[in-house]
Amino acid sequence: MHVPRLERLLAAYGAGEPDVFAATFIGWDRECSDAEAARIVTELLAVFVDENGTLVRLSDDAVRGAVRWMGGSTALPSAERDRALRTLLSSTTPDAVRQTTRILETAAAMDDAAALVADHPGAC
Repeated sequence: MHVPRLERLLAAYGAGEPDVFAATFIGWDRECSDAEAARIVTELLAVFVDENGTLVRLSDDAVRGAVRWMGGSTALPSAERDRALRTLLSSTTPDAVRQTTRILETAAAMDDAAALVADHPGAC
């Protein structure tokens, strides 16, 4: 991961403290048994920036939902889940961020990427 991306994550999800972010990441990683889910979500969160280059911070529940969905969905291969999450994180307007947060907070219960992104403003 590039240092600027890591610095944005530290600031947004770790209050600027590496130990706080490390504990947060470990918590995300423990959300599911998939060893790659937290890493994939974290890499996508690191590039979820607004037009000013500021990282858009999702709620803790939304991040946990994204990790559980990324690691727990059996309906789609990992690359499809990655693409669906990228689509969700493609728009940073206030309405899109609210909708993305709402979707991801319930994402662990969803098993269909089409449903995950169908109503999102950035959907292709």
